[in-house]
Amino acid sequence: MRRRGGGVGERHIRLRGAAVRLLSRLEVTNPLPTAFCHGATIVPVGDRLLAAWFGGTREGEPDSSIYLARFEPRRGVWSAPELLVPADGRPCGNPVLFEGHAGVLWLVYFRVDGRWCVDGRPHARVSFDGGRTWSPEVRLLDRLGVLTKNKPVRVGEELLLPVYDERAWTVGVARLRGPEHHMGWEFDDLRIGAGSGVAMIQGTLVELGSGQLLMLMRTKEGRIWSSRSQDAGRTWSTPVPTPLPNPNAGVDAVRLPNGRLWLVYNHTDRGRDPMVWEWRYPLSLAESDDGGLTWTRLWDLELGPGEYSYPAVVVDPQGRVHIAYTALRRAIRHVILEP
Repeated sequence: MRRRGGGVGERHIRLRGAAVRLLSRLEVTNPLPTAFCHGATIVPVGDRLLAAWFGGTREGEPDSSIYLARFEPRRGVWSAPELLVPADGRPCGNPVLFEGHAGVLWLVYFRVDGRWCVDGRPHARVSFDGGRTWSPEVRLLDRLGVLTKNKPVRVGEELLLPVYDERAWTVGVARLRGPEHHMGWEFDDLRIGAGSGVAMIQGTLVELGSGQLLMLMRTKEGRIWSSRSQDAGRTWSTPVPTPLPNPNAGVDAVRLPNGRLWLVYNHTDRGRDPMVWEWRYPLSLAESDDGGLTWTRLWDLELGPGEYSYPAVVVDPQGRVHIAYTALRRAIRHVILEP
């Protein structure tokens, strides 16, 4: 049964006959400090949450900066947003928050010198105190067009961060070896999708066990495409289409403690080429119990109309699922589910 959740406060929804608790639906941008917002990321930090996004006059303008907010579960509210990475005439986008080795908190994002996205490069700042203070900015790779969108996965003592080439529309992985903290990411050749004739970007990674990985990618073809690795991301299979639609918009996935996969995506193929942001609805949740071979659409978080897009999904230490996403480019919304 598919239903759209609404309002704030706990209630039960039915997903494939099982009760899942919708714990809350909140506005992260409280209030929104800019004319628009987009590209949310969210991460558990102890018993709290941090979220970030980019915002400014509009996407791609020179004032596009990165903002941060903090969630206190006991109070059930998000703090007022704070400016974390100012643009200073070099606009920023697609922040990704995650915990690295030795408990270090990372913020990875792109910064543009020239044209939006295609002249961007990956940058990072780190925090050693849970996001209260941050290091100076470091450039991770001096290659134009290499950007970020989704969180990494941990495979053994390595972090694998999905990256993509906005110029070639191909996908790859950046690898950070552990267990000690350092800034030395190793980027592969970003060749997933190269030669396929299908433009693909913004992969989301899930770890399936025993070094097996699944990558799901945004395309212009009206479908989410997938690729698999059997060797912890060193080599990848030829990408293939999934049955799931895609309007040339970002997706994100996570593996639940019970092994099932949850994917948040736009269940439509409208507005993909040329791209029409306003057609990015509904925003839906799908589940796979066979490692991504098949998917069942469970629920529509947002029915629309209007843009509800660019999800980020994580699982906290208590097993609750947190989904943050763009709501009409006027808010970042946060939904908490208890599977």
